[in-house]
Amino acid sequence: MADYKEYVYAVYQEKSFSKAAKKLLVAQPWLSAAVKKTEQEINAPIFDRSTNPISLTEAGKYYIEHVEQIIAIEKEMEQHFKQLHAAQESQLRIGSSMFFCTYVLPTLLEDFRSLYPQVSITFSEGNSQTLTEKLLNGELDFLLEAENPENTKFTTIPWAEEEIILAVPAHYSINKNLSEYYYTFEEFLQRSRSDVCKAPVPLQIFQNEPFILLNTDNDIHRRSLQICQNAGFSPKVSLYLTQMMTAYYLVCEGRGIAFLRSTIPEYVMPTRDVVLYQLGDPLAVRKIYLSYPNRKATPVQQYLIDYMNEETSFNFHQMYRPLQADNIKRDTLK
Repeated sequence: MADYKEYVYAVYQEKSFSKAAKKLLVAQPWLSAAVKKTEQEINAPIFDRSTNPISLTEAGKYYIEHVEQIIAIEKEMEQHFKQLHAAQESQLRIGSSMFFCTYVLPTLLEDFRSLYPQVSITFSEGNSQTLTEKLLNGELDFLLEAENPENTKFTTIPWAEEEIILAVPAHYSINKNLSEYYYTFEEFLQRSRSDVCKAPVPLQIFQNEPFILLNTDNDIHRRSLQICQNAGFSPKVSLYLTQMMTAYYLVCEGRGIAFLRSTIPEYVMPTRDVVLYQLGDPLAVRKIYLSYPNRKATPVQQYLIDYMNEETSFNFHQMYRPLQADNIKRDTLK
């Protein structure tokens, strides 16, 4: 069948051969011949030429109905491939903490980069408030953080869980009587084994030790204080810091004890200068959230959303646990 549907559809829209010919910039006799050729091929008249303006026959109604479906499909395909082409030349802007931007995200997105090498990915470091404002202002596409922005303009997914642990300088005398609780660096990396796993430490034992805490605008700061209060004491704080990795290295130097992400040992060189303790408080387990604006995602943004939700596409959840129904209620800090 000759592809004259564009010409037939123009006549239908204009209700006139002459107006349609003018719109299409073709000669009216040629347009009439094209429509006639289509009618001959389907062996039925499309237009009733006895009416003024011309109207559709029953066969014509069926023809136009399906032409409109074809036009809609073609437009959808055109839009899809335009977006696909744009995605190949676009960028993603992801905001997170310094720790995530430096250590976690490059590993997490390694497979994504190989799947979409044309996509440029930019990481932005900052605290939760600053990054949330950037996401709201359109300066970021995604936010991956341990704090829920709780903004109706965002879609927020509880993506995974992480554990908060206590890091203590290995030479501190308090460790001598706690061998049933502490992990060496190597033991901690194998703690999932039943012969290595140890009980959570009674935190009140450390009430007289010097604590290194993150600043007040950090979620771990608030959790640290509450965990200590739940254990019956207020921590003696020797230093306040902005970066968790700085706290970790100061623990290595023996400057104090600190609450840290359990994933830090996955990214740093093994050391004998630190021992690690797990905590029994429910607040020591917190969610990691993926947030993005409510507006319709571009194809490349949707690719990242799908990638992040596909747990089997990377081994990251060996370190960060995917959420399960039986542990969703464990995050109780308000």
